Formats: sequence, structure tokens, C-alpha cells
Amino acid sequence: MFSLTSPEIVEQGLIPTRYTADGENVLPPLSWSGAPEGAKSFALTFIDLDMPVEETWNPYPEIQKVGAFPGDILVHWIICDIPSSVTSLAEGASGNSELLPPGAKELTSELGAFGLSANKFFGPAPPVGHRAHKYTFVLYALNVATLELSPETIYMDFINALKEKVLATASLTAYFGH
Repeated sequence: MFSLTSPEIVEQGLIPTRYTADGENVLPPLSWSGAPEGAKSFALTFIDLDMPVEETWNPYPEIQKVGAFPGDILVHWIICDIPSSVTSLAEGASGNSELLPPGAKELTSELGAFGLSANKFFGPAPPVGHRAHKYTFVLYALNVATLELSPETIYMDFINALKEKVLATASLTAYFGH
């Protein structure tokens, strides 16, 4: 069975502050097992599934445009072209060329709309006063070695590039709020 785990995050539990914008804002350690036969690479996303883009607190009207997001989600991180021989990412690997697997590519998240670095992991940062938001890592086992995407690729183009290439998915979901 294809699975994604972290020694620091319990499925359906709370994300430790260390891995959020309130803490050190580093990628938690992640590992996976049970990849399907024929997997040639992996891709991984980290998404806030409770982004309230239509609320009045949102100071970025450009991200409220129809089609800017698939529903009320905010993409915090995208990485692709992780070699099939890799079965884990070290804590803090995002943005660190010494810790990222050779060939892995971090793509553009929607965080650029907030003036934040769009090509590295950015941890949970829900608005103060909101209920805890649901965050999900989704790992894709792919039948290609590379998606041949540029670092400027956005989420919807990444999703379109996955068509007919996904052998299996695994996820890890947890919560964080103020």
C-alpha cells in the first residue's frame, strides 16, 4: 500500500508549530513506502484546503478571481521530478539544494500573491480567529521520470501535466489554527 508519513505529524492530528509560519516554517520530515511498480518519479504538494478566498479580510482581490484557485484552497508548496529511488525528504529540505534530491524541482505556489517566496515550502498560516485549517500533503507516484516543467509553473498547469501520468497517490492530512 502506497503511504506517506512523517515522524512529526500524526494523520488527522495537529501540525507542530515548528513547521508553521508561527514557528521555524521548515518542511517537516516526510517518508513514503509502497510505491507502485513502474514509478519513475514522485511529485508532492502541500495545500490549505480551507482558504476563505471570498472573505473580506483577504487583502488580495487578484486571488479571488474565478479560476485563480480550484475552490477554496491555497497551494503552499509544489515539488516534482523527485527520483524514484528517493523515499523521503529531510526536515528543512525545501529551499536547500544540499538536502533536496538531485533533479527535484520546486514549482510556483500561490504564496507569491501574498508577497512570500513562491518556490519553497511555506508552512500553515491561517488567519487569526479562524477555526483550524485542514492541510494536506499529496504525493503522486508518476510513470515518467520528469514532468518537464519550469520552476514558474503554477498549480493548475502542474495538475494538467499530471494527466495520464499518475500511478498512485498517498496523502497525509493534519490541522493547524490559532
